[in-house]
Amino acid sequence: MARIAVDQLATGATTLITSYDSTKWNLGSVIKRYTGSQSTDNFIGPMKIAQAKPFEESTAFQSAFIDGFAWSSRYDWVFTLENTTAGTTRRISGYQYDRNNASYAWKGFITVTLNTAITHTNSGFSVQYYTHMTGTVAVSGTTVTGTSTLFQTERIAVGARIGFGTTDPTAVTSWYVISAITNNTTLTLSTSLITAISAGSSYVIEELRVTIVTTNSTVANGGVFVAKGINWDDFTPGGTTISASNAGTDNLKLTYWLADAPTVTNTTARCAAIDGKTQSSFNGLTHSLYVIDSTRARVYYYNLRANDTISSGKMTLTASNTLQTATQSFTGTVAQANNGIIVTTNHSSGSGVKSLYFTTTTRLYRAALSNITNGNASWQSENKAETTPGGSGTLTATSALNTIDYDSVSDRFLLLTTGASSVRSYYTRNPVNSGDQFDYTFMNNFLVFDGSTADPRLVPLPYNNLATNIFSVTINGITHLYRIGTAAVGQVALFAIPISTHWAFASTTNQVAISPVINTVNINKYYRLIINQVRTLGQDPFTVPTNAIRAYYRTSGISDNSGSWTLIDSTGDLSSVAGTSQIQLRFEFQMLGNSFGIPARLLGFTLLYDDLSTDSHYEPSITYSSTTSKIFAWRFSTAFGTTVPTLRVRLFDASTGGSLLDDTTTSSAYGTFQKTTDGVTWGTYSTTDKGNDNTYIRYTPTSLADNIRVRALLTLN
Repeated sequence: MARIAVDQLATGATTLITSYDSTKWNLGSVIKRYTGSQSTDNFIGPMKIAQAKPFEESTAFQSAFIDGFAWSSRYDWVFTLENTTAGTTRRISGYQYDRNNASYAWKGFITVTLNTAITHTNSGFSVQYYTHMTGTVAVSGTTVTGTSTLFQTERIAVGARIGFGTTDPTAVTSWYVISAITNNTTLTLSTSLITAISAGSSYVIEELRVTIVTTNSTVANGGVFVAKGINWDDFTPGGTTISASNAGTDNLKLTYWLADAPTVTNTTARCAAIDGKTQSSFNGLTHSLYVIDSTRARVYYYNLRANDTISSGKMTLTASNTLQTATQSFTGTVAQANNGIIVTTNHSSGSGVKSLYFTTTTRLYRAALSNITNGNASWQSENKAETTPGGSGTLTATSALNTIDYDSVSDRFLLLTTGASSVRSYYTRNPVNSGDQFDYTFMNNFLVFDGSTADPRLVPLPYNNLATNIFSVTINGITHLYRIGTAAVGQVALFAIPISTHWAFASTTNQVAISPVINTVNINKYYRLIINQVRTLGQDPFTVPTNAIRAYYRTSGISDNSGSWTLIDSTGDLSSVAGTSQIQLRFEFQMLGNSFGIPARLLGFTLLYDDLSTDSHYEPSITYSSTTSKIFAWRFSTAFGTTVPTLRVRLFDASTGGSLLDDTTTSSAYGTFQKTTDGVTWGTYSTTDKGNDNTYIRYTPTSLADNIRVRALLTLN
């Protein structure tokens, strides 16, 4: 029996698990294969952690709140809001995150002007994305003429951009800015088309809107502000200004003030919770915003697409476009942060129920949207006190919960804390029972600066390294996290982190790597799996360990991905697994634990198995074998260095491959084992190791038919 090693590198063809192919590497949506010139550059693992350095852009400013969405399967658009209380303007940065290579590209910024004066303090931020494609169009010069289009009915704003010949924004090759909308079937472009477009052509209009919620030193001057008619190309290194509206015309490229009443009553607003930030093929009529008023302990609803009367840039919403619950008290304080999110989870008491989730400093709250009705004093569905993993005997509560994020891939919340008084945040389900604990800690304190002036041996890590606030938005399994600091290089950072790939969630997320099928030719039994991975990144004294990988195997249900998986222990032991013609491996990746590290990088693996040939410690002996007496003998050629393990003899019909008998040295049910140490005298078999070059063993079957060709195999049991 020989020990065979099969190497499988993290190279070759890949596919998503949703398009499973047993001959390829099958990867979860947030698992990638990377390539490069060095051997360690060629690996499979969770998407790399990406970092952007806002204070090193050509126009640098401190941001706090963050928002974003997936523009395509490849690109996320991520936006950060300037952290200032000065004046009436707010700059907003736009970043494009590339999932293919885990990198950020800064697009530029816009400047939004708020409608009211005095000192605004940010308390909510959201960017909405809309596409419109109703009807068809013809284009001549700068004039777009529609058929069955609804340019005004869908409340599209001047400044949006339009592309022709497709309804898919990602397929547009040339965008044109809308400079005027005359009616439902006529609009004007800011530049002419060189070639006219014939009637009946498809189109897509793409518009961004920015919602900023503030409090104001003059309390009735705060509330909700919506900048309309923005497009991605407005984000430039030099910036584009969106002025405040001071007139009565809606849907221009301006900022409008949405008031809940003639004199604003939502004066201590917290959060801008939007029911679905992206709206495709949108009818333009209703888009729901929920804002918590922390002093009044109530929730306000706003229709962001209302078309009520505007006076001097202020739209006072009518009863059909706004409401407010009655007061229901909180435990703890609702932070003045972007603290609220609308999601439908697949776990806990809120499973399947669209709800508003938010935090106070000490609790996680849920309010089903169906409860947020006018005057309802019982709008809260439940709340859960901060309970650390391991309980208070292991970790004390921070009492500093600040804001909330949610990942639909892992079905988990990210509860961020104010770093000034805390050293951890949480990645968790919404606990059901009063004694249930949060699942994981995250973002522990780690005092290292990681800007471009840092030591090049350092690996940037998304720790809360300055004991300051952090904000995040999670898009399809990638958490974009903004770390606030001072203007010093290396203190402010934007990270992209694949937290959703943590192995505890893999059974539901499928964020794993499944190997191509491994054919194990002439196998006797499996022996061991050796995982080859990058162990550390960076250079001394700043080396950082990568997280762990665990593996599973299956030997059936490989062709159609139906087979169940069995966990392999940390030693990689497979000796109890019977030999089969095929085997497949599945790898899961650690992302969370008592500390946070770099995602693991799988270089490949080595599979060891024993084949159906004579064990390497023995070689067949023609001299002491006998076809007449039906004796099969082997010379003991290589010592084991210890007691000889149980040996196994199998006799096969060499013509048909059929098994004739199967016997071992511990049972000898079908024949007799003998041993000689001088090549002359044969005695009872023993497990004593090789003593000299004249040590032989032989096996004589009790019964064996005549006139057959026999293949004799001696292996370890």
